[in-house]
Amino acid sequence: MPTPIRTATLLLTALTLGACSQTPTPGAAPTPTSGLGAQAVSGDFSRWGMNWSPSTWKNGDPLFGCTFSKNNLTLGSGSDAAVYGWLDSSTCSEIKSNRWKTQGTRFGGDIYVPNVAGTTTTLFTYFNDGTVWNEIDVEFVPSRGSLHPALIYRNGGSRYVYEAWIPAASNAWHRVDVNWTASSIVWTLNGRVVFTMYRNASLPLGATVVTGSGSSMQIPAAAWPTRSQQLIANFWRGSNTADSRGFLGTYGGGTGQAIWNNLY
Repeated sequence: MPTPIRTATLLLTALTLGACSQTPTPGAAPTPTSGLGAQAVSGDFSRWGMNWSPSTWKNGDPLFGCTFSKNNLTLGSGSDAAVYGWLDSSTCSEIKSNRWKTQGTRFGGDIYVPNVAGTTTTLFTYFNDGTVWNEIDVEFVPSRGSLHPALIYRNGGSRYVYEAWIPAASNAWHRVDVNWTASSIVWTLNGRVVFTMYRNASLPLGATVVTGSGSSMQIPAAAWPTRSQQLIANFWRGSNTADSRGFLGTYGGGTGQAIWNNLY
């Protein structure tokens, strides 16, 4: 359980950053409010027309450096429909929806990204049956000042990552939307299309990490996601291994709180 000091900090931060049931202005700091409390997550909960579960497990190296804890999650009360996720040197936050996204649907919402070096605040879809692994990622990386749109694929062998880096501020709200179809995946940030991946039936699997330049890239058909995927949001820190530092930068012990609202 969190210490009383941390609990008080979470509640105070939730009060200060509240009013999230209203649509935030992209890029703006949270609006101070009064009269809104927060409640700790004790189990499954409902938000935005979906049921959610807090994660309580240790994510693996070489990237992840913390354990997901339900004690790091609080829910807005009254008119505040947001979910608040805390991170420190040992624990981090994750919520999983009961909603599975399918090809031909969209996902997104409003995300407040704290400026904590060596961390990432995310919203993504995930499928892994032990053989096939697919993800469609929205990851904000403060150390790079960027949004990281990415597609991950594995089918019993090498893990393939297709990615880009798009400028995006921290200590700011962002509205994101991802439109996943049979021929393209389109990332929209604060009302502007920032990156598109196109399915290419003639392109073979090649390098295991491909970083796109410009506003689009071609994806081999073999790596294209077709199965339904679970919607997940998390806020985690890197392990400070070489792989982690290369992706997220160095984590120096900072703390912070991400906010998710209006997810779909």
